[in-house]
Amino acid sequence: MNKLIGSGLLAATLAAPLHVSAADTVDWINWTGLAGTVVQNGKTIDVTFSNSSIGLTHADYFTGEAAYISDEVTNGPGTDGMFSFVGGTEVVHHLHFSEAVVNPYLAIVSLGRDGSAATFNFANVSDITLVSEGDGYYGDGELSIAGGTVTGIEGHGVVRLNGSYTDLYFTTPVSEYWYGASFGAAVTAVPEPGTWGMLLAGGAMLGLMGRRRKSDKLQQPA
Repeated sequence: MNKLIGSGLLAATLAAPLHVSAADTVDWINWTGLAGTVVQNGKTIDVTFSNSSIGLTHADYFTGEAAYISDEVTNGPGTDGMFSFVGGTEVVHHLHFSEAVVNPYLAIVSLGRDGSAATFNFANVSDITLVSEGDGYYGDGELSIAGGTVTGIEGHGVVRLNGSYTDLYFTTPVSEYWYGASFGAAVTAVPEPGTWGMLLAGGAMLGLMGRRRKSDKLQQPA
């Protein structure tokens, strides 16, 4: 039974990226007030948020394909919900997942303004990847990454927070009225490098066991 489960897990993991390539690749959190849900690897994960500066809107500010659509992220947040911030304080915003989410995404609207930068400063994220940026609802600015900080000068786009998280903590220390953010998760999460190693090792072990059984069958009884 365990051998069958191992074979099925390996096959499903390898096939998953192909399965979602023609569909939406990100499930953006669907918010109702300060609670929401997101689906990753077929599991529905509950999410809560605290210390929002302004509040939640379901208006669609995620216009501009260059900013929000890429080979990696094929669909924007739309009207699933965006939180708005004015910044200028050290209040810690807290996003909590009921189960760990791998490599969550942050979609950004109008971070900073022309000639004046604003930031999202993550306390427990040290590796962030800029996935896309471009012309958005309020024009075409730029985003940049340094450690756990995302800086924008009228920036619109998507970043990936690399790692596995049950909690995200961040501040918005620069005052500006206003900038927005939506969070999401890859529909099918790519395993961490260590997980890939375990899966490949398991596959190799199954192969060796299969060859051993075949060899045993070929041997004649004494």
